[in-house]
Amino acid sequence: MASDPQAFLRDLIERQRLQSLAVSSTGFAFDPRSGQSFTINRTGLATLEHLRRTADIDETVSALSTRYGVPADMVLGAVEVFVRQLARYLV
Repeated sequence: MASDPQAFLRDLIERQRLQSLAVSSTGFAFDPRSGQSFTINRTGLATLEHLRRTADIDETVSALSTRYGVPADMVLGAVEVFVRQLARYLV
């Protein structure tokens, strides 16, 4: 797997790892394939929902930057870290 966050995201989507993740409205996430669970904060939930819809980091960054009034470069760093963490959890 490449080190590029967009490549991580593509891999997660191709393997249907994001789609199979069960996530409650409170941020409790359960991976039915591994049996692992973890929690996601509100910003992480918004990020995950957007990534599931668009499968694109740049679109997600733009939407979150607008939604939260945060500079896009700051959002990009956070989204890239989030995608890398997902890739690590959802191997």
